Formats: sequence, C-alpha cells, structure tokens
Amino acid sequence: MKTLIVGASGGLGGALARALVGRASQLFLLGRRASVLATLAGAVGGEALPADLGSELEVQAALAETGPLDLLIYAAGAVSKASLRETSRMEIERLEVANSWGLALTLKYARFNPAARVVLLGVYPDLVMVPGLFAYAASKLGAEALLGVARKEFRREGVRFTLVRLPAVATGLWTPLGGAPKQALNPDEAAQRILEGTLVESPPELLEVR
Repeated sequence: MKTLIVGASGGLGGALARALVGRASQLFLLGRRASVLATLAGAVGGEALPADLGSELEVQAALAETGPLDLLIYAAGAVSKASLRETSRMEIERLEVANSWGLALTLKYARFNPAARVVLLGVYPDLVMVPGLFAYAASKLGAEALLGVARKEFRREGVRFTLVRLPAVATGLWTPLGGAPKQALNPDEAAQRILEGTLVESPPELLEVR
C-alpha cells in the first residue's frame, strides 16, 4: 500500500506514520519541517518530502516523487485564536493554506492507483464555530466542501474519499490556544482509531471519532 501522509511533521501525522509501519509498502512523509521529517522517516522507514503547502511548485515536485498512490492522508493543519475584527489577512491566509489550499494542491497533483483512498482529517463543526475561531472554522469547513466536490470529480478514477471528524487531539496544534483540553485524545490512540475506521474493505464517506 503506497501511502502519503501530508502534514507528517505534526503530532498526529507522526502518530499515523508510526501506526502504518508494517501496513504501508512505501510511506511518503510530506511536511514543512525538514529535520522533523528526516527523523521520522528514519524511524519508520519512510521517505521525507519537505514542502511548503503554500507553494504550488513544491507540492507538484513532491507528488511527482510518489508516483500513483493507494492511500493519501491529509493531516496538515493550523489554528489561531482571534476575533474577526482582530485577525490579519496574513493569519487568515496562513490557516487557509494549511487547512484547505494545501489539500487542493495535493489533490490536483496526486496520481492514484485503482480503488485508492483519500482521508481528510476534519472537525466537528459545532466545536469550532465559536467566537475567536472564525478563520479556523472557515478553512476547515471549506476543506470539507472541497472534499465533497473532489469525491464527484474523481469518481471515474475510482478514488474513495473519507472525511474523519475528530475531537481535540493532544498535539502541538493547540499551543497557540494555550494547550489541548484535558479530554483530548492521545495522538497514538487517535491514529489507531482513524486507521481502524478507514482501512476497511468499503471505507465510509464519513467517520466520526469520539
């Protein structure tokens, strides 16, 4: 199973990479932090693909390295907290790149084997549509809409798409918000639940992890 994890240098992306050892015949790890990727790749026997999701050329070059995929997991993400009136355009664009635009570029340049799977790590809308998280909510829910369109456009290629709704997971993503909630899932536990629910014969269009 030739697999690509986008956002592999993050806490959940790294946990997914570790959980895929022994399941993936080839494991490609895409992310911004080259040193983190190199260490992870060495630990799991994967191939590091450092790339900025805001750069179309870098994403295109990275996807050219993978060849056709059997599994693509989009685990990249970014968050910040500020009211609509306080948030800068630069911050909105940063979240948009990580949460939505990067997904668009990845799907644009990815090539898939028959019956390939794409997994997007999403959110529960009611948990993010709160004051201070408008940029995060807009970009994450925009990614869901993008996935819905891609599901229809890629149907002829036989690609199957799953949206995974996740509660809070205890990763560095929460640092800008002062840390993860006490009830947040452990990243390794979250990774196992994601893979158990998506690596099935008929993957669901929606998987809700609680």
